[in-house]
Amino acid sequence: MKPALPLSDTSQARRSALVGGLMPSLQQALDLHAEHLGSQAHTVDYPAAAKTSTAGMQSGASTQARRVVGRPVQVQIVEDLPRVQQLLRQLVEQPGRFEVTGIDDTEQEAFQRSQAQPPDALVVDLNLRQGSGLGLIHAVRKLYGASPVGPLVIVVTNHTMPVLEAACLKAGADHFLDKSRELPRLSALLNQAFFP
Repeated sequence: MKPALPLSDTSQARRSALVGGLMPSLQQALDLHAEHLGSQAHTVDYPAAAKTSTAGMQSGASTQARRVVGRPVQVQIVEDLPRVQQLLRQLVEQPGRFEVTGIDDTEQEAFQRSQAQPPDALVVDLNLRQGSGLGLIHAVRKLYGASPVGPLVIVVTNHTMPVLEAACLKAGADHFLDKSRELPRLSALLNQAFFP
């Protein structure tokens, strides 16, 4: 296991060295995360509806509470590449157990869908057509505050630097998968969370 790099060193040179090859929106999200841990920083300016109550949303963020009764588990996919969208759909969908309720390719569209139709699980890439998966994780977790409810969040990415993994887990992701090597684990993680 690779040691996690500390997030406390927010010098411009260190951030540039760590995220030099990333898309600008992802680098911006990582910068915001490092500078404003726990703050309201997002890469997208969310509408006022983002502040609405979460009463009635499907409970889910603690491992003991991940039970869905009488319907398939609803999974939202957030990925910008159509080829990967289809691969993720094939890995997730299991008739009677898991269904994909939507696929979004921008941070704002994904956030709006997750408000209108709260998923039981989110499968999130970090690089999106607009915004970033890290910004989305911050926004979704903020909806639920300190309460242990909310969707299971699984990050799938090609950018697997320890600093990014640490940032995603700190923001509220439950799992962090390397898209090039660990996608076969996605189905197993979903099954373990909802059908232990």
